[in-house]
Amino acid sequence: MKTFCSISQFAVLTALVGFSTTVGFAATTTGSAVVTAVRGNGLIGDQPAKVNAVVTPGSTLVTGVDSTIDLNLKANGPFVRVLPESRLSIDDLTVNNDGAEPVISTKLGLKAGKASGYVKKTSDQSRYVIETPTTTAAVRGTTYLVSADGDVWVKEGCVNVTFRNINYSVCAGQGFDPKI
Repeated sequence: MKTFCSISQFAVLTALVGFSTTVGFAATTTGSAVVTAVRGNGLIGDQPAKVNAVVTPGSTLVTGVDSTIDLNLKANGPFVRVLPESRLSIDDLTVNNDGAEPVISTKLGLKAGKASGYVKKTSDQSRYVIETPTTTAAVRGTTYLVSADGDVWVKEGCVNVTFRNINYSVCAGQGFDPKI
């Protein structure tokens, strides 16, 4: 009888762990962005960029000369503008609503050109990262402009920039130039 109770308790515990794990995963959702404006010509993957197009993680946006694409990242932003002659990948857009505050994860890859945007304040566990070939910019509650060559300009708030494994804090009215 004692063995039966131990096996039953183990089965109940296993079921509860499985259920809580399933519930935990269900609270994390993959986000998407919506194109709100296109000026000139641009691509999402190999398709022409169009207003109201949905952009998901894994997508790459490319803009031509004198062209821009504006994105609403919803909970993950809210706003990004891909500037002329740029290439920006959407690497991660997730939101986890498990805790008291949503934990938001946004990762963009700027391979060429420039991107600007506004990021609202989020929980301390949230992250919004723009990776360039030379720098990583961690943005939080900020209006920013980032260049693929590693330059970072901040209009409001602060951005933490990592360059060659050294962290720099770039705040309102300041810029970071990795060439200096």
